[in-house]
Amino acid sequence: GWRIISVECDGALKIMKENSIGDMAWDTSNSNNWNRPASLNTYLNGDYYNSLTSTAQGQIVEGTYYAGGVTDDNNDMQDQISDEKAVTSKVKVALPTLSEYLRANSNKEQCGTYRLNHSNYSTCKNSDWMFNNDLWWTLSPRSGSSSRVFHVNNTGTVGSGYGAYTTYNAVRPAITLSSEVQITGGTGTQSDPYTIE
Repeated sequence: GWRIISVECDGALKIMKENSIGDMAWDTSNSNNWNRPASLNTYLNGDYYNSLTSTAQGQIVEGTYYAGGVTDDNNDMQDQISDEKAVTSKVKVALPTLSEYLRANSNKEQCGTYRLNHSNYSTCKNSDWMFNNDLWWTLSPRSGSSSRVFHVNNTGTVGSGYGAYTTYNAVRPAITLSSEVQITGGTGTQSDPYTIE
């Protein structure tokens, strides 16, 4: 299944895959520059996109994704979002950003920034709908490094301890649906998911 990350300004839905499509390197050359392009960027917008049905491809539009470097252990969400927005990528398939993972947490008081989430991860993982007991890549590189990329651990912590060449991190693609794609049913719960047309 897919989960809604956000509703864009034009009403388009940005969604992410609930489960991994496999473990792979973010970039086989160990660069954390998404626009280089990283090998995962090439794969997601080539082989992966081409493996989707023509109906699915027709619902996906080129979205704006933010791939700017994030400061390790920061405690300012607005500053982190600004840093992410410093680098844009116009692609059909990308990944969720680090701030999107942190903002998916309903417990803002204890989990609303990188540092808070890191301190309270055992609590935070229970209130973040993106957490899925897996180790997965975000789109966010670590600032001040040419190779490290932020990931979410299977414990709920976030970190940048792995270089982009690491092949045991899961990939959960993010896509933007055409604004013409509308929610036609469901309440958005796990037992009654949204349906689209």
